[in-house]
Parts: sequence; C-alpha cells; structure tokens
Amino acid sequence: MKRAMAVLALGAFSLISLVGQKKPEWKDRAEYDLYESITKEANAQTKIGLLDQWKQKYPTSEFGDVRGKLFIDTYRQLGDGKKMMAAAKDMTAAYPEDIYPLYWMNLLTISLNDNSADALDTGEKAAKGLLAILDKVYDPAKKPANVTEDAFKKDRDNTESLAHRTLGWVAMQRQQWEAAENSFNNVLKKNPSDAQVSSWLGTVILRQRKVEKQAKGLYSIARAAVYEGQGALPPETRKSLLAFIEKSYINYHGDRAGLDDILNKAKTEALPPDDIKIESKDEILAKQEEELKKSNPQLALWVSIKRELTGANSTNYWNEMKGTAIPSGVEVGGTKVEKLKGKIVSTKAGKPKGVKEIVVGISSPDMSEVTLRFESPLNITVDPGTEVEFEGVPAEFQPDPFNVTFDVEPEKVTGLPKPATPPAKKAPAAPAKKAPAAPAKK
Repeated sequence: MKRAMAVLALGAFSLISLVGQKKPEWKDRAEYDLYESITKEANAQTKIGLLDQWKQKYPTSEFGDVRGKLFIDTYRQLGDGKKMMAAAKDMTAAYPEDIYPLYWMNLLTISLNDNSADALDTGEKAAKGLLAILDKVYDPAKKPANVTEDAFKKDRDNTESLAHRTLGWVAMQRQQWEAAENSFNNVLKKNPSDAQVSSWLGTVILRQRKVEKQAKGLYSIARAAVYEGQGALPPETRKSLLAFIEKSYINYHGDRAGLDDILNKAKTEALPPDDIKIESKDEILAKQEEELKKSNPQLALWVSIKRELTGANSTNYWNEMKGTAIPSGVEVGGTKVEKLKGKIVSTKAGKPKGVKEIVVGISSPDMSEVTLRFESPLNITVDPGTEVEFEGVPAEFQPDPFNVTFDVEPEKVTGLPKPATPPAKKAPAAPAKKAPAAPAKK
C-alpha cells in the first residue's frame, strides 16, 4: 500500500517538497489503519498513546519520519516543549538530514532557556546540522514550480538566520562573547528586523570590554531600543533599553552630544557602520592631559587612574590601588593633590535614615564614576550637581559600568551641607500647683 500524500505544515519550510524520493510501503493493513486512526484523533493526549502503540508495534516502520513529525506536532499541541525537544532529538538520530526536527530543536533551544551543558551541546549540534543541509534542501532544482526564486531565497535566509541565532545564543550562555558576536552579526545580515538579536549583540560586545568596540555595542542596543517595525521588542522593553543606552552613552562620552544621530541611524540600519566612532570622555581628556596637569591637576590625576583601570593591566593596577588612601598628596604637574573633585550625581539612603552613599562624576557632572560610602548614614540632604572634594580608600571596583567605591570619612569630604540639627527637646511642663487646703474649723 502506497504512502498517503498528507501535507504536513512545516512552518518556515512550507516551500520544501519531497521530490524524487522513493515512496515507502506500509508493513501491513493494520499499520495503515493505526496511522489513519491517529490522523483522525482530535484529542492530543489520546493521539500520543496511539503514536506510542505505532512505535512499539512497528519500530522499523518505513514511515518513521512521518511518525516523528506527528510526535513533535502533538506535543506542540499539548504545549510541552521539553517533550517536543525529546521527540525532535529522537527523530534527528534516525533522520539526520530531515529539516523538520532540526528546525524545532533550534527554536526550542532558546525558548526552553535551558543553559545546562547538555542542552547547549544539543542546541549547537542542531544549529550546525541545520546549516550543513541548507545546500541540499534548498537546491534550486528542488524549488517548486509555483514558488518564485525570491520566495525560495527568503525561506533559505530565514532558516540560515535561525541557525546562527541558536549558535549565538549558545555562545552567549557560555560567555564566549566574540563567537556570539559573529553569529549575531550573521543573523542581522539575513534578518535585520530581529531586534532581540540586536539587543543580544550589543550586550556581548560590551561584555568584551574593548574600547575600540564600545561604539558598536552601544549602537546595537540603540537599534533594539528605537526599532519599531516587524520584529520589534515590546514598548516597555524598548523604553527600558532607551533609558539604559542614554545613561551608558553619557557615562561613556560625557554628555548626550551625538546620541540623537546614532538613534536616528539605528531606526533604519540594523548593523552599525564599519567606521562608527564614539569618542569616550577619557579619550577627550587624554588629549588634554598635559594641559590638565597645569590647569586642573585633580582631574588630570583622575584621568590617569581611570586610564589604568580600563587598560590591559587593570587587574594588577586595582590590586595595588585597593586599600590605599587616595589621592594622599600625590604630585601632578608640580602640584600636590590632596583631594579629588567632582559633582554629585545621586545619593542612596541608608537605614534607618540618612545618606549612606553618594555617587559622584569627576570627568563629567553626569558620569556615575565614583561612589562615596560612609560607615554610618549622614543626616543631610544633598542636591545633584553639588560640588564636593574628597579623599578616601578604594574598596570596590566595577568595570562595567565603570565605578570605583571609596570608603570615606565625613570630615574628609568637603562641600557637603552640615548635618541637620535635631529639634531641641522641650522641658517638661511644671506640674500645676494645688490650691492650699482649707483651714480646719475651730
């Protein structure tokens, strides 16, 4: 009995037809009847039971690929992603060049969000398997007559994009930042409307902490924040990303100058220009460093400290810097620097009340570069923009976003308002005098 010509919905692969393959045979009438009962069964859970029977009674059925796809589709109806993945893995083991299970394994690798070593290995293998069969599956000779060449090519691009998306996500989970960057770039070349990948691309670039790549990282996150077409992120997510990119840009460049140009460009172009350049505030100041040593030795000292903390030798420099009072009268351009100077960006309250931490910008009033931490909260109110000078002991360093925490004593920070004086307690009221007792009658 010949194979029934049933049409399976293959998602992104609906253009692909089975051409030139030898038609399989049913083992007997009973196998065909079992298959027919499965296709007519509306209850997904009952259908799984029938599929299990088919698998047990006819383990070597020539229709194993059809059965495998039915398993995947039925678990999809049940909303069971883990069993879908298991069914797809089983099918791929028997049919390594069948695009259907590989397609679902790529989708499920990300949607299941399982970053265990086994799951990541499975996802990587599925992505590479999908890429390996592209030329065979999308051989021009196999293009259906009623499908245009553009549609056939677009279908291939979508499939290739899916595989690179999986590879990038797997590499990102493994913290293989450059490998993830390469894969996500490949996705956006094929599918520039994938805003989620733009966000991921920006993240993995910034995680590399390479000054020469900062502009591309910031651009990619800007793309995810402002893109509004098909494939855009939800409005709330875009709003959050936009706030992040504005803060990160200012913290990197020193102000908003040039940010609007990047946001406008990112609305229409998924990938940043090869020659994109955002000059960092540190680069700007470094050009002025020799002059700063004379005109602003406090800022010149901070520029040199920050350059070391963001350079190749940052770990060793921080180990030497940590726990040592700074600036402690270090000489810069012939001037002894007793304190660093900056402007307050924000404050953090302590418990039960008072100011416990103050965030300060030194290179620029808007850059959150330094956190001044007090042992006990101060009973003060401080406005952003207030200029302070301080010396303290570096205790913590966060490279991304850049911030150095100093433990400081209040008396070594100038420019802060005096602590509020608690209201004087009123003296208790004197008890009312009692009237004298009446004299006894004689």
